[in-house]
Amino acid sequence: MILRRLTEHLKAQNWFAVAIDFTIVVAGVFIGIEVSNWNAARAEQGLALSYLERIADDIDADLADYADRLAYWAAVSDYAAEGLAYAESRDPGGGSPWRILLAFFQASQVAEFYTTSPTWDEMRSAGDLRLIDNIELRSRLARYYTYAGNPALSERPAYRENVREQVPAMIQRYIWANCYESNAEGRQAFVDCAAPVDDAVSQAVIDRLAADEELIGELRYWFSTMDVAARIGRDRVAAATAVREAVVKELRGGE
Repeated sequence: MILRRLTEHLKAQNWFAVAIDFTIVVAGVFIGIEVSNWNAARAEQGLALSYLERIADDIDADLADYADRLAYWAAVSDYAAEGLAYAESRDPGGGSPWRILLAFFQASQVAEFYTTSPTWDEMRSAGDLRLIDNIELRSRLARYYTYAGNPALSERPAYRENVREQVPAMIQRYIWANCYESNAEGRQAFVDCAAPVDDAVSQAVIDRLAADEELIGELRYWFSTMDVAARIGRDRVAAATAVREAVVKELRGGE
């Protein structure tokens, strides 16, 4: 309608009316663009907040996993220390042969840690990192996810394979069924269990293991790696806690 009026005013050479019509057209286009930009900005802001909420949930999952892994690594380290103590002194230290055999085997357990990063990965692949307009927060998140991985947190040692080659299969089957448990969430736990064989059988196995210098060297390495993993894990917990607080602060409008 406005275009028809503009055409009529042009034919009549009513320049004042033409100017008014032209101003109305330009203003309409400008307002339309501004409204479209405003709606797009609101949509992007909503998407950014959704991403941040999901990142906070991902970091919560990391913190829960770290708590689980740190406890598990500490237990593995204790078993390794018990096996090493026997190998180096041949003194059971009050433990039964079965207890020492179990320590040698359980010291081979692993519990890898991998950062929960689906939201961050999705943002990167979609080119949506720019939606986090807080540059400092974006940089902190980038550092968190860049340095999240460490070989010590996901290593599978040579000791694991070699000790399992030497422990009798029936004893291993008993350990898996009675001295260990896991669930669908990847949580693992050690369970107290009675000896399935007499002391003489256990003693023969642990003496063979303790005499294997290469195996004991691998156990020393794994024991050291568990200590490193625990130290890294504690540092990563501090980093995860700090970056989560920054995300929550951003979600609350920087308060």
